[in-house]
Amino acid sequence: MKKSRVPHRTKSPRVVQELSRLAAGLAASGSRVEDAFWENRLAAKIHAQLRTGDDQNLEAALDQLYDTDPAAYSEFIYAIEAAIECTFLTRDDRSYDMLMFAVPVLTWSRFSIPSGPIAGPILANLRVQLQTHVLAADVRFALADCLFSPDQLPRGYHLTHELATRLWAAALTGERDLHMNPGQLAETGRFLSDTRYLLGAIATPQGNPMFRWQETDQAGSGPVGSKLSKEDILHEWQSHGVEVLRPLFQGCAFELLMPDGFFSAWRMADRLARPYSMHATIDFLQTTLNISPDSLRAVIAPFYDQWLEEYRVGFTLKDRDDVLYGIVWALVGDEDDNSDIVSQIEATLRECGVTHTTLLQTRFLLEYCEECGAPLFPNPDGEVVHAEFPEEGEVTPIHLH
Repeated sequence: MKKSRVPHRTKSPRVVQELSRLAAGLAASGSRVEDAFWENRLAAKIHAQLRTGDDQNLEAALDQLYDTDPAAYSEFIYAIEAAIECTFLTRDDRSYDMLMFAVPVLTWSRFSIPSGPIAGPILANLRVQLQTHVLAADVRFALADCLFSPDQLPRGYHLTHELATRLWAAALTGERDLHMNPGQLAETGRFLSDTRYLLGAIATPQGNPMFRWQETDQAGSGPVGSKLSKEDILHEWQSHGVEVLRPLFQGCAFELLMPDGFFSAWRMADRLARPYSMHATIDFLQTTLNISPDSLRAVIAPFYDQWLEEYRVGFTLKDRDDVLYGIVWALVGDEDDNSDIVSQIEATLRECGVTHTTLLQTRFLLEYCEECGAPLFPNPDGEVVHAEFPEEGEVTPIHLH
């Protein structure tokens, strides 16, 4: 997640050490019983930090564990995410499992990609489709009445937890949706391809399923005891959900992804957005310049900060060196120098019809344009330059038949 580095309070070395100790204990645990021991104590400490409204101790412990204990780091980040997106609450003497969920939408457009308030009728129709095709029977749930861009998601752990708490309350009390104040949302950056998020929360009696794929008996899906696969549920959701969202995405191509827990959905969108963005870019260049994908060359290069952060791909015409456009293929999850990212990029380029590629071995530093802040992209000569889309008439079109 995007995390604020603005200091609010002085971090506590004692708290950081205690968080690290508990995470290390969980990583070294040898049984489910011992897991529960460490998980409960770690969760209590994390919740105490979230209540302070300050992420510094959590981030300091993460930084420490990243360098010293990768297994504990993984357990700790998972524990933080679990503390933020799920809990259990009691209402009318009944306990409920609560989950903050997200619905990612991959989209691209030559025009503006929408974000912000969702009209009441569209939100109501989304509720119907979610209840019918994705969520388990009889769950309570609420949606935020906003289509979030990545820039508008909460920045930091405690702010994400605050939004989750508001969504949980709306779901538990039966409110139809959670109103978001448009004036409090950040401005949205403009990109050819981007992700949008629908956010919500689910409340279900403890131990009951939240999603259709958790249910054994699914009405209308076959004989008693049958179970729809996640793939079947995704197909149904996409078939019906796309039509509901179409009025929001006028002038856009878009793909609706599976609703899931907030962090899982966010990571899924990050991974799938990379090949989606590649396809969008090739389609944009092909239609705008009236050229075939085989007329393009892709220049691929790794970019480093302290370690490998991303690959950048600069697109040129295959007989020219000027970079027309570029995309960033960021590393996500546990990907690093040892991951075969280049093969993924090259395979995606081949899917798009781009067969001319150049791989640079230079370890480039993360560089951006000093004037506009845009990332710089590699050209065939091994330089990083500003992508400059040609003016009309600069590229001789190839007429496709």
